[in-house]
Amino acid sequence: MYRTILTVFLFLGGFGWLVGCHHDEDRGENKKIALHIPKEPPKRPQGSPAMTVKTGAAEPFSKQDIAEYFKTHNLPRNATSTSDFTVDTLEFLTNKEVTTRLNGASPGLAENDRIGLATLKGLFIFTGPRQASPARFTRAYAAFDATTGNLLMIGTLERGEQPR
Repeated sequence: MYRTILTVFLFLGGFGWLVGCHHDEDRGENKKIALHIPKEPPKRPQGSPAMTVKTGAAEPFSKQDIAEYFKTHNLPRNATSTSDFTVDTLEFLTNKEVTTRLNGASPGLAENDRIGLATLKGLFIFTGPRQASPARFTRAYAAFDATTGNLLMIGTLERGEQPR
């Protein structure tokens, strides 16, 4: 009886070893291939719905519209409340001008597409891993697509004082 059980286990173990020992061989399924550069034009970034655009107006949305938006929408990962910061300025610039101001960070639109660049001032605290100190900032920005009103980017403008 024990001999039969031992034989079955040895047979199953040997069969499992045979089935599993060739899993690292390349059978043509895992060959590396080069990715081709897309031939069609890139799609316009969508962003997140934010502003209602006033069609035909000189300014598609106002500084007050952005202030209203940030009363109910905080910056991602910001530990402070929306009452701890205000909208400082709003400018309508081309994507190229915004990219220059943000040291190369681009919202992703065409060079001459209009962006509503809002600067925010106040207190922004971003936390990280448990052992890291929170990062504090006093200025931030938000870039809105002037055509759709969608929020494309958010970031900070200067490094604030770190807690000690």
